[in-house]
Amino acid sequence: MSKFVLLACLIGFIALAPQSRADDVVSLDGKTKQYRLTLQIGPTETMYSAAEAKAKSPTSGEVMLSGKMAGGMTGMMAMSGMRHVELHVYSLATGKVVTDARVTIALTGSDKKRHTVPVARMYGVTEGPDDLHYGNNVMLSPGAYTVDATVNGEAARFSVTVPGGS
Repeated sequence: MSKFVLLACLIGFIALAPQSRADDVVSLDGKTKQYRLTLQIGPTETMYSAAEAKAKSPTSGEVMLSGKMAGGMTGMMAMSGMRHVELHVYSLATGKVVTDARVTIALTGSDKKRHTVPVARMYGVTEGPDDLHYGNNVMLSPGAYTVDATVNGEAARFSVTVPGGS
């Protein structure tokens, strides 16, 4: 396949990628004995290492502090079915962001398939370090899911419906 055909296919794929909308983001609150949690599922995010973010000065996306980006290359365009799952963790005692939690996130769909999220620690480029959260990009079909999250051994469960693309 020639480079031009490959480039044309890539441009066509990008043009057909679903555009994100505010109503594409699902946000739910929960609580454990010691933590207030906010689960968000939205359109895929471009992920950068701290060094990449410093060098490229992106205007959107996520800066990863630890963990690995799921799915490969930085700057990957939104793919159909790819969603960004993030869990914000706050101390109930202080109200402050918990920056060093041991977090697990798993989603179970109506098909009973369990999707484990490879958890990375990150923050939004525009929001900065006060936005620290845990999560990653994962392949999720639209539909109903049960989300099981643990923070330092404390469990929380969310019921969520992942919307379809526009």
